[in-house]
Amino acid sequence: MFLILALLILLETQTYTLKPGDNVAEVLALKGISKETVAQIIASISKEVNLRRCKPEDKLYITTRDGKFIELRYEQSKATWVVDSLLLVSRLPERKLLTHLKGTIETGSLWDALLKVGGTPQLVYKFAEEVFPWDIDFNADTQNGDNFELLTTQEFVGDRFVGYGQILFARYTSGSKEARLKEFTGIYYPKGGSPQRKPGYYDLKGKSLQKTFLRAPIAYVRITSKFSYSRFHPILRIRRPHLGVDYAASTGTPVRSIGEGRAVFVGWRGGFGNQVIVQHSGGFKSYYGHLSRFGKEIRKGKHIKQSQVIGYVGRTGLATGPHLDFRLQKYEKWIDPLKLIPPPIKPLKGKELEIYNEYKRRIFALTAAMECLSLLKPLAKTSFYTPK
Repeated sequence: MFLILALLILLETQTYTLKPGDNVAEVLALKGISKETVAQIIASISKEVNLRRCKPEDKLYITTRDGKFIELRYEQSKATWVVDSLLLVSRLPERKLLTHLKGTIETGSLWDALLKVGGTPQLVYKFAEEVFPWDIDFNADTQNGDNFELLTTQEFVGDRFVGYGQILFARYTSGSKEARLKEFTGIYYPKGGSPQRKPGYYDLKGKSLQKTFLRAPIAYVRITSKFSYSRFHPILRIRRPHLGVDYAASTGTPVRSIGEGRAVFVGWRGGFGNQVIVQHSGGFKSYYGHLSRFGKEIRKGKHIKQSQVIGYVGRTGLATGPHLDFRLQKYEKWIDPLKLIPPPIKPLKGKELEIYNEYKRRIFALTAAMECLSLLKPLAKTSFYTPK
């Protein structure tokens, strides 16, 4: 027993986080591993991992005893490989566990509420930007007392939690006794109903949540100025129309196109600074101003996809601070973006709807089971299962 403890005490583990331009072999050599052993380690692990594709933030855990190599653990974001003293390489097993999260908005922020119940920034993004971006503007629509719940998976490599997977079911309820409740439900349907449809989120009646336009071009920020025909301009010191919405956000925050279309203007536009204008079908045009820079390959005449990053928040032009000036026209008439109700995609019907309804019942059964198990913590963990 004492011998085992003594050997463990002699073990030394060094941690190194890769930086741009780093070479794994050079890092091992700098950590005191002999050139011969480094060559053998690289030869072994290269059979499993393409070391030419190492990324910054990948981690190396190098264990030695009296300067002799014992183990290398190479950790990527969602995978881990181990090289032992015999130069045998193994990959740690990956597993997924179903999990059910629910909570209430208390600070006016979905971000705060989801993190409080165990979520991550990535999960907040999935909930707001993959499930409900067409129905809810989480910058303007959230209020204290709103409730949410979701069914998703926790992903592990060995015992290391690496993030959440696909959200299988999500519900958001807003309003109060004084104001009529609004409930939004999204169920991930991997088959999409038919070979012609893409996987996506559908509501209880089989209607796709995806719509022509997103509710907002930017997420998790504060609205500092709304649509108005008479607003006091903070720089010009005069009252004049403000026919759009200002979203305050940090410089460099990605700005997305609210819908598919074509870029009809990309460049400098006076007080709007760097601006992108996108022409959509149905006579719509969307305007994105004060950008610090433009998105990759965004130029005039370029086809733009819905949710594509077209630029980044800045304070170019007449701006007192970093923010996005977002405007919307329909047939050359300015409209209030916060009052836009986007038209939906064609719903499921007939046989497609029958198959979806059966799938929906399975999802609800899983959600109910997980909610019951959550009352028996820590026995709530269960094997991953997705209805077919």
